[in-house]
Amino acid sequence: MAGTLTRDQFVTEICDIIKKSVSSLSVSSAELQTRVQARYLNFGQIRIARRYSFNELDKTHTGAVTVADLKTYPLSSGDNNLGLTRPKDIASIRLIDGANSRTLTRTIQRTFDQEIPDPTQFTTDRPSIYIRYGNNLELFRIPNDAYTLHIRYPQWPTAFSTSSQTSDFDEKDDLVLVAGVLETMLALQETKLAAYWEGKFETSLLECIRAIGDIDWEPKGEPFGVGTMTTSGSPWTDPFADEGDPLYGME
Repeated sequence: MAGTLTRDQFVTEICDIIKKSVSSLSVSSAELQTRVQARYLNFGQIRIARRYSFNELDKTHTGAVTVADLKTYPLSSGDNNLGLTRPKDIASIRLIDGANSRTLTRTIQRTFDQEIPDPTQFTTDRPSIYIRYGNNLELFRIPNDAYTLHIRYPQWPTAFSTSSQTSDFDEKDDLVLVAGVLETMLALQETKLAAYWEGKFETSLLECIRAIGDIDWEPKGEPFGVGTMTTSGSPWTDPFADEGDPLYGME
C-alpha cells in the first residue's frame, strides 16, 4: 500500500494553497515547483518520520549474515553491510541458529566501552550484545561463524524523485500535504502562515497516530526485579554478569 496523490499532484495542491503559480520564480530564478518537488515535499516527509514511526515503514530484513571474526557491520553500504534500506533505527535483532537462536541485547556505547575496552581479548562465539555507533553495528561476542540475522527496523520514507511517484505513507496524503505546505511556508519566510500550518500539522499528525492503536495486544504487569544486561551460564567469564551471583569472579 501507499499514498494516492502523485508528486506532481502534491506540488499543484501546495502551490494552489500558497496562492502562487507553479512557474513562480524565487530570488535565485528557480521555479517554485522545482523547489517543492526536490526539497520542501521531501522535507515534509522527513518531518513526519522524525515525529513518529508509522507501521507501514516498519520492515523486517532476513538476509543479513555475520562474518567470522568480524566485529563491525555497516547498516546499508560498505563491505559486509547488513543490507538495510534507509534505516532510521533498530527495533530488534534475532540471531538464527536453530535451537541456539537468540535475541540480541542492545546496550549503549559508553557502558560497553567501560566493561569491554578490547572485545578481541574474548574468545569468539555467538553474539549476544550489539551497539549502534554511527551507521554501524558492533557485535559482542565477535562472531565465530556466519550467522543469519533477522532485523526489525523502521525506515525513513522514500524521497520523491519522479512525477508519478506516491508517498510511502498509507492513507496519509492529507498529512503529507500539510507538511509540504508548512515546509514551503517556512522556506518563503511566511512566519504567520507557517505558524498556522504548523498547528494544522500537529492536529493531523495526532489524528494519524491515534488511528493506529494496538488492537490485538493485552498488556500484562510484570513483577519488579533487578536484571542484568545478559544472562550467562558461566557468569565468571561474563563481564556483564551479576556481582550478586555466588559464582561471580570465581575461576
